[in-house]
Parts: sequence; structure tokens; C-alpha cells
Amino acid sequence: MRSFSPVLLRLAGALILLPAVVAAARFGLAWQAAPSPPPSVHAAARAASTPAALAVVYVAGAVARPGLVSLPAGARVAVAVARAVPLAQSDLVAVNLAARVADGEEIVVPVRGAVASRVPGATARVSHRRVARPSAPPAQPLSLNAADAQALAAVPGIGARTAARIVAYRETYGPFAAVDDLLDVAGITERSLARAAPYLRP
Repeated sequence: MRSFSPVLLRLAGALILLPAVVAAARFGLAWQAAPSPPPSVHAAARAASTPAALAVVYVAGAVARPGLVSLPAGARVAVAVARAVPLAQSDLVAVNLAARVADGEEIVVPVRGAVASRVPGATARVSHRRVARPSAPPAQPLSLNAADAQALAAVPGIGARTAARIVAYRETYGPFAAVDDLLDVAGITERSLARAAPYLRP
């Protein structure tokens, strides 16, 4: 049998391994050349996974849907008031609709003609008006279904802000059947009702 020299055997082995070595080199170059996502892509992905900050405010007064409203932080008061659906008799001029909301803020939309009081979102013009001092309690019980906001504001335990809520509630849901129904109005507590009840009637 014819034998091959060691040199020829090594050369044949190298030729057999050459395609594998070339393929591995090409794969390595392709892997190193693959571009990595730019930093802006990672930043955008992190921003997309981060929930937007929210502000929860309470809208009350002359609105059809009083209650809590969730808004993006920094939203305008006008957005919160619009979601609460202001009533036809709402005094929107007394509210600074361009102000930005703050988490935990209360926004009270007064009824036109109600006694002015400083509330979050009020304009500088309103806050500088001369506010009338509370008058003496009524000599006779007031009708909850007939008294206006100014008259109700003079009742102990109510005040101007709660009086606006009472009028708005009455015009939205109808007349009160009993004085105790005031507990359904935001801001009325058992304690304030006990102070106001002697001066009120349905």
C-alpha cells in the first residue's frame, strides 16, 4: 500500500478545516457589525413604560357631576370643570379656568349671585373683591327649596361655599323632602347639620 508523507497529511487536514474556519470568521464579523439600539431608543422605551403622573381634584358647586376627577398633572382647571358638567347658572367668571390643577385641590364652581368666597382656582379679581360679612342667623326657619345661596350662607354651619353646593344639588336632583337630606350634599356633616337644622325647613 502506498503511504503518504506527514506533510501531505497535515496539508489535507488543513484544507478540510478551512471552510469551517472561514464560516466562523464571517459569523464573528457579522455579529460585531450588528448595530446596537441608540440610547434614545432605550430612553423612549423607559418613558413609554412609566405611567403619566395624575392629579386628583374634587369639583363641587354648580356642576351636574360633582366628585373626584383624575387629570394629567398640570392640566387646566377648565378641563376639570368641563368633566363635571357646569350647570346653566354656574358663575364660570368667578373661577380661573386657565389655572393649573394641583393634586388634592378642591374646585368649587359658584352659582351666579352667591356670596363670593375665595376657593382654589378663583381669579385674582374675585379674591380681591370685598366679601360681605356673614349676616345674623335667620329669625325664622328658611325653606331649603326656596332660599337662595346668599340666604342659606347666613345659616350657622353652612357658609357660602356649602350654600352654593346646596343650591346646585337642589337644581340638579330636585327639592329636599327633609332637612336630613342635606347629608347628601358634599360638605355637610352630622355636626354641621345639627347646627343648621333649627334654622331650616324643607
